[in-house]
Amino acid sequence: MKDRYPAYDRISAVLTTISEELPDIPLFLSLHNLCATLKCTSPSAVIFRSAVINAGYRISGTHVNPLGLKTDAPMDVIWDIMRCWVKSHPVKEQPSDQPGSVILAKEPAFQANFARAVASLSKAQAKKVARFLPNPERHWGPKLRAGRQITSKHISLLGPEAVNGSLKHDDDDDDEEAQGEAKRQKTEDPTLVS
Repeated sequence: MKDRYPAYDRISAVLTTISEELPDIPLFLSLHNLCATLKCTSPSAVIFRSAVINAGYRISGTHVNPLGLKTDAPMDVIWDIMRCWVKSHPVKEQPSDQPGSVILAKEPAFQANFARAVASLSKAQAKKVARFLPNPERHWGPKLRAGRQITSKHISLLGPEAVNGSLKHDDDDDDEEAQGEAKRQKTEDPTLVS
């Protein structure tokens, strides 16, 4: 049936991800947001998932965000795992009024085990099934609005090839405008003779 549905791969990826989610957990957390709060380096998703599983809780991905995780572990356990991570991967000293400093000031209630758990990879990941498809082309997504001037910001975002193609297009438009203006002048001024 793949031939009948052009979006088969995308549909299959989304349904695979949804089928592996924990159905009884409505919310998810972002590992990167946790690390941003603590201002620490992020553990890989497999290492973090292993620590949660080794602590005796369930964890899964989410279809909403490729970096999102659903778990039945209470936030106290999540923060204890992150405290243990920071002990082995120290962070810079922060002001004491920062949320990360307040969280890290408390000692963890247990020692997290970051040894890789068997269930740390989902079935789809173990079989190398795509869960989130890559963008269909380079620089995919919203393009420049019509009439916008190209700046150095656009060059850094889009790359010189994309911008040069756009500039070439603008130059062609300017040549067409100049030719159109010359034709208008000829028709408006009868004294001009070619």
